[in-house]
Amino acid sequence: MYIRHGAIMPALNLTYRSGHNRVFGWACSLLLAVAIASSGGASAQAPANSPSPSPPPATQSTCATPAASNPVGGGGIYTQIAIDPRVYGKRDPSGLTVFGFSQGDQNRAADPQVLAMSPNIVARAWARWDRGGVQPADYNWSYPMQARAAGIVFIGGTTATALFRDEFPAESAFNAVVSCDATGQPVFHSAMKFYRGSLASPAYRQYLIGIGEMQIDGGVDGLFFDEVDFSYDGAPNGNEGFDDASIADFGGFLCGKYPSYSPADWQSKYGIMAVDNLDCATSAAARGRTFNYRGYLARNGWQASPLNRSNPLAAEWGTMAEGHPEPQNGTFTGTYTSLVYWQDIVLTLRNYARQKYNKEIYITANGVFPFVDFQMIGLWGGNPDGPGRSSVNYCPLTADGHLDGRQSLLAAFMAMKQRSLRIDGRAVPVAAFIDWPTDVMSDYLSLPASEKSDYWRMYVPEALAATVYLNMHLADTVGDPTAMQLGLMPLFKQTTAFYKMPAHAALYHGTTDLPGKVTASVANIGTNLTQLSDGRTVAHLINHNYSHGFQAQDGVSVSFPVGKAPRSVTLVSPDYEADTPVAFTYSEGQVRVTVPKLVAYVAVVSN
Repeated sequence: MYIRHGAIMPALNLTYRSGHNRVFGWACSLLLAVAIASSGGASAQAPANSPSPSPPPATQSTCATPAASNPVGGGGIYTQIAIDPRVYGKRDPSGLTVFGFSQGDQNRAADPQVLAMSPNIVARAWARWDRGGVQPADYNWSYPMQARAAGIVFIGGTTATALFRDEFPAESAFNAVVSCDATGQPVFHSAMKFYRGSLASPAYRQYLIGIGEMQIDGGVDGLFFDEVDFSYDGAPNGNEGFDDASIADFGGFLCGKYPSYSPADWQSKYGIMAVDNLDCATSAAARGRTFNYRGYLARNGWQASPLNRSNPLAAEWGTMAEGHPEPQNGTFTGTYTSLVYWQDIVLTLRNYARQKYNKEIYITANGVFPFVDFQMIGLWGGNPDGPGRSSVNYCPLTADGHLDGRQSLLAAFMAMKQRSLRIDGRAVPVAAFIDWPTDVMSDYLSLPASEKSDYWRMYVPEALAATVYLNMHLADTVGDPTAMQLGLMPLFKQTTAFYKMPAHAALYHGTTDLPGKVTASVANIGTNLTQLSDGRTVAHLINHNYSHGFQAQDGVSVSFPVGKAPRSVTLVSPDYEADTPVAFTYSEGQVRVTVPKLVAYVAVVSN
């Protein structure tokens, strides 16, 4: 989940993500945002890619001041949203193989675990939370310098939607950025003592952008945004996000999606009356922006539950699976959170780094989003990652509380990669991490010491077999034991050294999944067959014969299809002292080898 600034709220240790019911320079733009918060003024700056502003609505904003106009072209579904090609990053991520997750306060000293482990990247080293991280003095800027000197990519970041009252002390400034329910009232998330900022508010987006620009000024290599689409959370019934900014954009979305509808059509299909003021007959920039959707909901008795099925516009508004936007589902929230609001943030920050520093930065978010340089998918219970959007158990346990290593996560890792390709349209790297505080983290921490080690020995290579990069967990900000305290640092350093070796790292980049079947002579072996860009074929073997520890398999016969006879075959494994050439046969398009010992993982490389 989202990181908390410092050790605030011991109750965090009891708060979990599990399904939808989750509770949860320096830059001129930041100085502007802080000035807004202090003075009570509100910015209505349009997104960088918006057309010339049209006059704003005359009505007084209840919450989240709207943009001055619709997105370029007038808005609508995903095919109608203009994508600026500059929103895509150009920094090469192919050197990122080993991911370490260590997050602390912004002003902490460099984590000695990070420097000792030396992963390719520390994927969220800090994050702004509440007012911790809104001023340059809040940060230890020497940490990214130390990381870079050690060859470690340093990613900073911020929450994208958690909004505390003290961030905008003046009431008018707070009202200009806060998200609301269908009655026009801000939604207070009592367990966490915060509200949600509205990403539809240009003033709020500018606040986030200013924080990102400040961190770029401070030398980070990239930025991680958490809870990007949580403005529409509103547990338990999705009654949040119905602020003025979102509703103005929703009206524009409706007019853009159905440009030929007449007032009679709107009335017959959705019950929209003249009093609701949905005017689609104006310019593309202004159409629909006066829609009184909250009035429509009130007239029909849907204010308390605006997403219930009796509301015909609920399907157009859409529902959110947090961190998993669906821009192609034809809904407002599925489209605008990712393709309009998120695009504006990413584009503005990339352009800032390019123009001021001639620098490409990495940008990522918690979940699967477009425009990122790599995905960072938090693992938590109640996720929609399984077949039919069922939940995947990312730390499977036996009935007596031990690691159920018989369970493979390969299909889930493969599905992550496929989802990323579908949402982004590009084959960007996909990474995952145990989110916290969550049920997955709780289950992991409950394991006996040896089984914590086995978790990483099993699932780091299983993720890599799918070309997914599982972050090894070092530290978080809610008081969980660190990797050093758990005795995991020797394993993490050994694992890092193994996968960072150029000959080994090359096995997990630029891969193509092959349809051919890998056959093993023993049961409970997870397998995947990949082809590298240089033409080599790799059969990945993960041992799921497990009960309180790995049950090593001796003399495992393996066969898999290869287009032509290989020159040689090599066994690569962190369980071996060195890469091992192995005898093989080739007939009828199949390579056959015998793996002398399979403990946790072996890659069979056909050269």
